[in-house]
Amino acid sequence: MKIKWFFFFLTIVTFSVVLYNYIEKDDNPPLKVGVIMIGESRYEKFLGLKQGLLDLGYKENEFEFVLKNGKDDDRLLENQIARLLKETPDVIVAMGGIETLELKKQVTDQQLDIPIVFAGIAAPKDIGVIDEYHTPGGQFTGVNNYHTGISGKRLEMLYDLIPSLKRVHVLYDQDIEVSQLSLENTKEAAMKLAIEIVVHPVGGADFLEQFGNSIQNQEGILVLPGFRMESMAEQIVEISRRYQAPTMGIYEHETESGFLASYGATFYSQGYQAARYVSLIIQGNSPSELPVELPDSIQFFINKQVAKELNIPMDHDLMKVANLVMAVEGNKADEAAN
Repeated sequence: MKIKWFFFFLTIVTFSVVLYNYIEKDDNPPLKVGVIMIGESRYEKFLGLKQGLLDLGYKENEFEFVLKNGKDDDRLLENQIARLLKETPDVIVAMGGIETLELKKQVTDQQLDIPIVFAGIAAPKDIGVIDEYHTPGGQFTGVNNYHTGISGKRLEMLYDLIPSLKRVHVLYDQDIEVSQLSLENTKEAAMKLAIEIVVHPVGGADFLEQFGNSIQNQEGILVLPGFRMESMAEQIVEISRRYQAPTMGIYEHETESGFLASYGATFYSQGYQAARYVSLIIQGNSPSELPVELPDSIQFFINKQVAKELNIPMDHDLMKVANLVMAVEGNKADEAAN
């Protein structure tokens, strides 16, 4: 008799636990986080975002990530954002400037009030994404990666690293406002340094060939912000090696791929920092009242292998303060982005 009652109560307890877990799961569905990127070069930001949320104490099953990838195509990016908005995410994380601007256009046209976090864009106030840095005033907030403001500093650091440089080729995107602002910053720095710069707007089927033909041995290359330059990093490395042209980029992964140096906030760190905004928003804070932040850190990287291959006299004191990296094989995102 006692055994019979024991199994009866065991059944009741088991049923109660299963029912409780079901109700809990049903009452607390995962938060739907939309993620939009122009291309796989920005996938590191997504990895940083996920790790940042985990380090803040969240569990993986608390989020459903809806990832959309423009595959370096402006038109496809527009379509992917339209698809993302139809899925009505609770919050959206935009992985760069072109993604943020297209999102702003579409949510304004559709009068959608979805909170949006930008995981690193340059000059968000200048390009009209926010009203003020301390009080953004709308549905956008996030990380100002400050890449426009330090474009001139990159030229200065390249010149300090290799004082023998007399001419530097500057790549920029004339269709991207941030790239245009960065170019003005670079021109001012070039005048102060009394160094000649040759400006190359990217674009056109034969652009890379023309660009390569314009470079003389051991002249420098400076890459300004813009997703098109990010997508052609491998080709820039080829040209750099062919003409032994030291190249200054923005991101650590560019240095690992074959640029001589880079100076800026890494993709991973920008995504990681954006996780704080996602956390604050899901806790009930309005993006309009969350101040835009500068990067947690801006880092200087030098590819030790490339420095050796170039065989150009460099400032060893400056090399000592840099993070030294070695070339690595390029990799693609393992996770599918539809």
